[in-house]
Amino acid sequence: MADLPSLNLLRTFEAVGRHMSFRAAAEERHITASAVSHQIRDLEEFLGLPLFVRGARQVSFTPEGQRYHQQVAPALQQLRQATRSLLSRDQPLALRLSAIPYIATDVIAPELAAFQRQWPQLRVDVLGDSRPMNVAEGEVDVAIRFGLNVHDNAIPLVPTQCTPLCAPEITEAVRDDPEKAFATFPVYNMGDYMDLWQFWLNAQGWPPTRHTTTLNSYRGLLVAASRGGICLGFLPLTVPWLERGELVMPFADRLVSLGQLSVEVRDGLRYQPEVQALIPWLRELFQSYQIRTDEFFSSPPV
Repeated sequence: MADLPSLNLLRTFEAVGRHMSFRAAAEERHITASAVSHQIRDLEEFLGLPLFVRGARQVSFTPEGQRYHQQVAPALQQLRQATRSLLSRDQPLALRLSAIPYIATDVIAPELAAFQRQWPQLRVDVLGDSRPMNVAEGEVDVAIRFGLNVHDNAIPLVPTQCTPLCAPEITEAVRDDPEKAFATFPVYNMGDYMDLWQFWLNAQGWPPTRHTTTLNSYRGLLVAASRGGICLGFLPLTVPWLERGELVMPFADRLVSLGQLSVEVRDGLRYQPEVQALIPWLRELFQSYQIRTDEFFSSPPV
């Protein structure tokens, strides 16, 4: 049997012990609370004894857990200081960030200058690509993922939902007779996400729409729909179009969850200073879209 648990487990243990909270440790470590729970359980199994007493609303040390934490915490701090010293190089690591083209051009690019002013020594190359780039094999260093299932090691950014959007002038017709509207007006679809329309329609118990026009650009799809058609909108990313009145949600009460936008980081880079700066910025950026969406829904109609 190995005489030392993984550094990943020890970092999570130290964070839980410092915060006395699985949730706070999860936020600091950029993982889910479920992942924290699994890691603490793995560490306890490795050591063969409990480290925490889990209550309904709080967590506390066992005597063994407290003694272990008193020794582990300063050792990890020493490792952090040694690593910072080693990484205090003149040329920072250049990170390659992958996202679908719409996120790259319409979400990240407009805010990139502000990020670079905040972190002038940090270089981020943004790659817009509709295909999933392989992080594990080093195609990119950081990738923004879109999906219903978030892996325990992924870093969640913001929940996503889908609902139809349409041009303002056809809103009433779409609301009054959706089936007729889907057969009458142009319905636009993304080439790489053609099953999402069926996913939304199935959730409503509505028949499939047979006539769709496929575009390989999500921005192009939104522009086309704003000129007299219908498309599937992803919230919170499309809230600027709603705020400007270029598109309208005909069925604001028919939102279907699409899971989470999350971030995948290449092994070995997760705790690099550059990544530790980038991840909170990405989370704040996407959560600002969620705040705008919440404000849009809570505003009284004009």
